[in-house]
Amino acid sequence: MTQGSSDHRRIIRDVPLLAKLGADDLDALAECGTEREYADGDRIVNAGDTDRSLHLIMRGRARICVVSAEGEEATVARISAGECVGEMSLIDGHPRSASVIAEGPTRTFMVGHPEFVAWLAPRPDAALALLETLSLRLRKTDESLTDVFFLDVPHRLAKQLASLSGGKAGAEIRITQAEQASTLGVTRESVNKALNQFKDAGWIEIGRGRVVVDDPGALQAYGQSMG
Repeated sequence: MTQGSSDHRRIIRDVPLLAKLGADDLDALAECGTEREYADGDRIVNAGDTDRSLHLIMRGRARICVVSAEGEEATVARISAGECVGEMSLIDGHPRSASVIAEGPTRTFMVGHPEFVAWLAPRPDAALALLETLSLRLRKTDESLTDVFFLDVPHRLAKQLASLSGGKAGAEIRITQAEQASTLGVTRESVNKALNQFKDAGWIEIGRGRVVVDDPGALQAYGQSMG
C-alpha cells in the first residue's frame, strides 16, 4: 500500500459509515479514491447534480443545505473530519438532494461510483456491513423526526449542543445562533432564549459565534427528558 493510500486508510477507518468494514476491505477502498481541495465557500456538491461520488471529509468542515421553492436556503447539518456525504446518490443514482458547502479550507477523499461498484461487487460481507450502518442512520433520522413532533425548542437545542460537544466539558462549538436556528428549523429568537436559559443554569457560556459547553451531561439529560 502506498503512503497516500496509508493516509487514506487512517482517515476512512474512523468514518461511521465504514466502521464495520474489515481491515482488508478498508485497504482496498483506500486505493480507489482521490483527494480534493476546497476553499471557503466552495461547493463540494450541488443539489440536483447527477454526479455519483462519495466524499469523506479529511480536514475542515462543511455545511449541508437545502433550498425552498421560494429560494430560501436552510442549513440542515454540519459535517467535519471523519464524516461523509454522498452515500445516497452513490447507491441509488438519484440526483443530489442537498448542497454541501465548504466552511474554511477543506480536503476530501472522493470515491466515484464506478470505483465504488468495482470495490463492492466481490465483497458481499462489506455490502451487508454498509446496509447495517445505513439502517442505523435511518433510525437516527426517525429519532430526529420524533424530536420535532414531541420536543420543544430548548430540549431539541440541548440535544444538539450535547451531540456537538462530543460529551466533552469545555468543548467550544463554532456556530452562530442563526445557524442553530436554521438547523433546527426554528426562529433565532427562540434559540437565543433557550441559550440564555442554559447559560443561567451554568451549562454553557455564550460568545460571538460560539458556544462553550461546560456541562454536557446536564444538556444531554435535559434533552432526553420530556419537552
